[in-house]
Order: sequence, then C-alpha cells, then structure tokens
Amino acid sequence: MSFAGEGYIKLFPPVRPPSVWRAVELNVRPVTMSRGPERVEDTSYPPNVRELLTEMKNISDLMVDLAFVVLVLEDRELAKQLSRLEERMNELMYLIRGTAAVVTKRLEEAKLITGILQVASAAESISDAVESIADFILRGMKVHPVIREAIDEADERIVALEIREDSPVVNRKLAELSLPPVKGVWPLALKRGTEWIIPPEPNVELRGGDLLICKGSEESLRIVEQVVGSKVKPKTRVRGDGLEKIRRTLAKMRDLVAIMVDMAYSSIIFGSREIAQEVREMEVDFDRLGYKIRLEVLKASRRERDLESLCSILEILDYLGRISNAADDIADVTLRLEEIHPVFREAFEESQEKIERIVVRENSSLKNKTLGKLKLWEIFGVYVFMIKRGGKLIIEPSSNFRIRAGDVLFVRGERKNVEKIREMGGHAGSVVQKP
Repeated sequence: MSFAGEGYIKLFPPVRPPSVWRAVELNVRPVTMSRGPERVEDTSYPPNVRELLTEMKNISDLMVDLAFVVLVLEDRELAKQLSRLEERMNELMYLIRGTAAVVTKRLEEAKLITGILQVASAAESISDAVESIADFILRGMKVHPVIREAIDEADERIVALEIREDSPVVNRKLAELSLPPVKGVWPLALKRGTEWIIPPEPNVELRGGDLLICKGSEESLRIVEQVVGSKVKPKTRVRGDGLEKIRRTLAKMRDLVAIMVDMAYSSIIFGSREIAQEVREMEVDFDRLGYKIRLEVLKASRRERDLESLCSILEILDYLGRISNAADDIADVTLRLEEIHPVFREAFEESQEKIERIVVRENSSLKNKTLGKLKLWEIFGVYVFMIKRGGKLIIEPSSNFRIRAGDVLFVRGERKNVEKIREMGGHAGSVVQKP
C-alpha cells in the first residue's frame, strides 16, 4: 500500500471539495509512534488544531468510503490495508489529546477541554467501526447480496473503473483528467496488480490493468467512463425477491452515514450549529431506518434458507450505527461550542471557508434554475453537496437538478461567496456577478 509521505497523508482531492481545488498537504509534523513511554517525537505543541481536525475528517471520510468498497469487492488485501489509515488516525488523536493537555492549566479550563476530547473519542469510534467491517471480510464471513446491491443503489455511487491497455488515459497523470474540479468524480484508491495506492496522488501515471476506485453521481461517472474508455456498471435492479424494502432502506442509510461523518466534522471545523443540528436530525432518521431494517430481516428469516448470510445485514447495520452515533457525538460538540476551550474556538473561527444551510425562498433568483445553469462552482467556487426537499435528501445532485422554492441547499465555499449565495437564495433581483 502506498502513502503520500511518512508523517502525513496527502489527500488529492479532499473527499469533499473545499472552495479552491488543489492537492491538500496538511501541515502536520511527522510523528514517530512506538510502544514505549515516549510515544510521539514532536516539539510543535500545540499543533494547528484546524489542520489536525481537517485531516481527521478527510481520513474518516476516506475510511468510510473504502469500507463500502471492501464490502462490494470483498477484497481481503484492501481490508488489511485499512489498518494503515487507522494508524494515522491514532496518531492524530494522540496529537489532539496532547494539545488538550498542554493548554489546560486550571480546573475551569479542564472542563472546557472535554468537547475536543469527545471529538477524538468519536473519531476513534469511526475508525474502530471501519476496522470491524474490514475484519468481517478477513474472517471470511458471508456478505448477503442485498448489501452490495444497496451500496450500488445509493445516490452517491462508488465504482471500479478498469483501465484497459488501449485506454486513452494510459500513461497520463491522474491530475490531467481533471476529475474533481471539472467532472465531479473523486478518486479514492488505485489497485495496481496486488498493490493498493490509497489515496492515489495527482502525479500517479495510469497504466493498463489498473483498477481506479471512484465515487460521484451517476451523471458524473457517465462522463468519466467516456474519458477513461471503461463502462460503468449500471445500477443493480433486483426485484421480486422480497427484499426490496431492505435494499432500499439500506441504500438510504449508506448515503446518510457517509454524509453525516462529513457534515459532523465540517460543523465543528466551520463552527456551524445549523449543520450540526442537521446531523442530529439525520441521526434520528438513521435510527428509524435501522429499526425498519431489523423488522424486515426478521420477516425475511421465515423464508431465507441461508440465515448466516442474512445475519450479515444486522452485523453491518451495527457497524454503520456506531459510525452514525460517532458523527452525532461530534456534532454535539458544535451545538455547545461556547463550552470549548478558547484555544480551540479561536482556531475554528479563523476559517476563510464556510459551510451553510440555505433555504430557497419564493423570491429567490435561484428558483426554477438548474445547478448546471447557475454554475455556482465555476462562478463563485461554491459547491452544492446536498439538497433537502421535503423529507428527502439528494446527495451529490446532478447538474440537471432544478431548484424549487422551499428547497434547502447545503453548500461549501469561501465565506464571502457563500454569503452571496445566501443572498441569492432569499432576495429578489439578486444578480449573479463574478466575485
């Protein structure tokens, strides 16, 4: 397994895009882990809290996505390599806890530090749950087909693109494909022979026989398949087996848990209580869907012959539930941000980026326009990563998605430009001007 550096992980691109696309090299000093009393060699305390949390977010996002890849491919080697990501997460948690210890001098400050320790504990729960999913595959347990079908049926798809020997992208660098900024597809991993490169760097040259793991919307992946010359497997359409409710519900939970982790971290990095509250509401939805699946599994047990395989649904559901609970724990810290130590709160408030929840009003200039027509990313550098319409969440909406009054847009970008989109969402006569 290849990593971009010893003491840090370079994520290209970040799992969710910031306001300016670039390779993200997080300024976390290299650390040396050992089993002795002096676990970390580092003289840079306190390190940059925002950068630590951002890297924790990126790794958590990546681990959750790759956990789904492991379940679909049942790749034992990839399952083994997830432990490297967990090792880096452990280092980051140690740095966060060390920072908390350094800035705590009085009893009053100790009380204010509990929030950031809660984030570290939640991050640990996420990585432990992902490792449990990997271990599930390593133990040779049966994965019920409905799990793979549900992952494939989710709004945000994860696919494996095989690079053929005659592909036009052979010997081209990954960065030359402009996957994230132009096509809205994020490369998660690259398999070359038996080796996994996680995540693939922008300067890696593609070769015939490579297997490129990407995620994105159905629309975006169709564009990429034309560039790569590899067909994206169509969504699985299995009907009439009596498991439709399980498949459909599990697909919703797969989308929910991935976006919850991203939004929970983002809520604390950008200090957004609105986003944190949305995560809390998602947690309620997740629990409701979990109850529904358990009920359906009990019904299915009357007619299913392979009960061991059927039980895998409940086991995976338990792991996803642990991730969902951890995301809620992170969001909980944001909801009581005033109780956080000033050192951490100031770090959060320094951000030039912003994540926002924008309700589209009747007199909005966004109303009745498609995302493709608005070109919010091209003009403003603002990314719409989710839309809520009524009780339905649309993850990674396509360019053809037409905005209506009452829609709730979840956007990310530079603070000043996000504010412009907010104005467009609620003020008649707003004019789209290039910032």
